[in-house]
Amino acid sequence: MNKWKALPMRIETIRKITLAGPFDAIAVLLIAMSIVLTSPFFHYHEPYRRLLIITFSGIGAWWIFNERLMFLLREKFLLKSKYLIKSSELVIAEHDKTAQQNALLFGYTADEGKPVYISYDFLMRHVWILGQSGVGKTVLGTNLMFQQIVKGGGLLFIDGKMNGDDLQTMYQICKWAGREQDLLVINPGKPELSNSYNPILYGDADEVASRLLSLIPSSEDSPGADFYRQSTKQAITTLIAALQETGLAYNFMDLSILLLNGKALLYVESLLVRDKPDSPITNQYRLFLDRYKTVSNKGVTTIDVDRLKDILGGMAGRLYDFGTGTFGEVLNTYTPDVNLFEAIRANKVIYVMLPTMGKNEQAQNFGKMVIGDLRTALSWVQALPEAQRPNPPFMVFADEAGSYVSQSWPRMFEQARSARIWLMPATQTQANFEAISKELEQMIIGNTWTKVFFKIGTPESAETAANIIGMERKASLTIAENTGRSESGQEIDSSPIKQAGDSAGITISQREEEVYRVHPDQLASLDMGQCIVSFGGDKLYNIRVPMLTLTPEFREQCGKAQLNYFDHQARKGLDLFKNINRWLSDVIKNDKVDEQG
Repeated sequence: MNKWKALPMRIETIRKITLAGPFDAIAVLLIAMSIVLTSPFFHYHEPYRRLLIITFSGIGAWWIFNERLMFLLREKFLLKSKYLIKSSELVIAEHDKTAQQNALLFGYTADEGKPVYISYDFLMRHVWILGQSGVGKTVLGTNLMFQQIVKGGGLLFIDGKMNGDDLQTMYQICKWAGREQDLLVINPGKPELSNSYNPILYGDADEVASRLLSLIPSSEDSPGADFYRQSTKQAITTLIAALQETGLAYNFMDLSILLLNGKALLYVESLLVRDKPDSPITNQYRLFLDRYKTVSNKGVTTIDVDRLKDILGGMAGRLYDFGTGTFGEVLNTYTPDVNLFEAIRANKVIYVMLPTMGKNEQAQNFGKMVIGDLRTALSWVQALPEAQRPNPPFMVFADEAGSYVSQSWPRMFEQARSARIWLMPATQTQANFEAISKELEQMIIGNTWTKVFFKIGTPESAETAANIIGMERKASLTIAENTGRSESGQEIDSSPIKQAGDSAGITISQREEEVYRVHPDQLASLDMGQCIVSFGGDKLYNIRVPMLTLTPEFREQCGKAQLNYFDHQARKGLDLFKNINRWLSDVIKNDKVDEQG
């Protein structure tokens, strides 16, 4: 009885269980005919009479029970849900185990508790997760990463929160799957818990310059700023090409010194003239330097550093941030542990931890640098034969993506599918994309097939999500009731008889109108762990996301996270910082000599 008392008796429910319409009339008529046939008057052909009674009564009773009374039970969802949002038909059937092997589980429908699997074919059309902090975005991401690791696939997890427990969790998941040797960690906030990484060491000059230029905001709308941006691109491209021509490895500190030090630039020129005098790259580099060369009164050729700083000072400052401190301990290497392209081909598990809270500016720029490196690796994977591309498709989970999103993101969403790489950014509001440009927001939303909406904290984002989910036509019912009473008669008449009357009326009107499939207010008040999945623009799922937990005994058995380090063949680098005295000015050198004396 308690279950029935808890059922919500809305107007829609009352209408659904009310007998009305031609099919209900037929059902009632069949039941009535079966009752009439029980009369002794129809005693002829007894076997046929019984068959008709059973048939008529069975069909009528089945219709009324299934279409009317069962509606009450269908409104009672299997899993907890604030709103009676029905889920669409499953993309992959509940018992289709073969298809589920090539898919990932997102959660279970709240109405019937059925598993919602999405195949890799659709995941490669990308996923967007939207929801405020602490409602289940990372839980869903961890669940999907766990399945990806267990299936033997590779992934790149860019963590914008840098929670120390997440590293331990990733290590435990990899160990549970027997893949702890595939875990690579890039943690510039804690170099002692990080592999080495140099995102500017690989690729041709244009590709490296493109990664570095992602650190500078787009400037198409400002001709003055665009001039400096293009000048920086030319300088970086020329400089990287020259360094690659020397055959020496380089890092962020080397580039930072070169962009601000004339003596270091002339040193690179001397290497090129000595080893590659006839190379076109040598001539290009010499032409580039010639714009900044000056000759002193003593006939000594130097570089006008002030002019150099005007053009390249901003880029040099950004590179200096990566070349010093804890970032420098991870990034200043000539033999890095992590090569993103090779890691993708080998299905490695790469965990990038961004210290956004303590080093916000550096962390944001580093996140953009990692995405730039991913973009280059993606283009290389595209060039591979289809048989050599990742299988299962490589996963990229960009958590808190709003802190490092850039204008170059849409190209990845447009082309990653051909490289068998799928992207899954998670943001707190749609303004994270809109802050860069309205076009960026529309391109990312338009290129994500699956959209997952958790509890949304801003009205604008909730309305955008509701518009993305779409509208549907529903019948709107209006019921109006009125009553009245009237009396009439002459006041001075001695007769007690007067005229009196009562009136009552009820008006029922119904019209069809377009309403939200999921209202913005509903999206703003979802429970934790509950989300709405929009699939392909037409299918809708109200699901609960399972939370992955490992037993305390297994966690204790795993111990602390252990990283994988590698022995690399030694490679000669430019190493400008090691010979810093060669690039210091004579004034500084003399001051140091006086101090020592």
